[in-house]
Amino acid sequence: MVRTARSTLGRAAPGEAEDVVQEAWVAAFVTEHLPTGDVGAWLRAIVVRRALDALRARARRPEGPVAAAGEADPGAGDERRRVAVLAVRQALSQLSPLDRATLVLADLEGRSMGDVAQLLGSTPVAVRLRASRARRKLARLLRNVDLAEQDEEGDVA
Repeated sequence: MVRTARSTLGRAAPGEAEDVVQEAWVAAFVTEHLPTGDVGAWLRAIVVRRALDALRARARRPEGPVAAAGEADPGAGDERRRVAVLAVRQALSQLSPLDRATLVLADLEGRSMGDVAQLLGSTPVAVRLRASRARRKLARLLRNVDLAEQDEEGDVA
């Protein structure tokens, strides 16, 4: 659940994903409408919706340089991998919250389009279309990052 929240939130303040999961559990506990099918999918849907709510709330708050400076290090590894991870994170952060959630759930978590549709409250056809468009946007953003790095450094990144 926390991984789903982190993936949907993208750049998040420390503890924000955990807060989203906690809010989702509270919402699930107090609901009068219990699921008749897969409880895990139902809980993930609540987590995704709470994360999208948090993103909307974040968009209403100004974001300063302190938040950008506090991003987590992408992990150990060579510089090229670190730069690639940062470029993908930056490109994902430029997508709309629904596009980002769709790609994270479908491509990074490997969920079926039916599962993603259920989690996002949509149809599988709409999710396939959104995922396709989001992949094209992401590819365009990543090409722009590569071109910018080539211009600045004078070589291929």
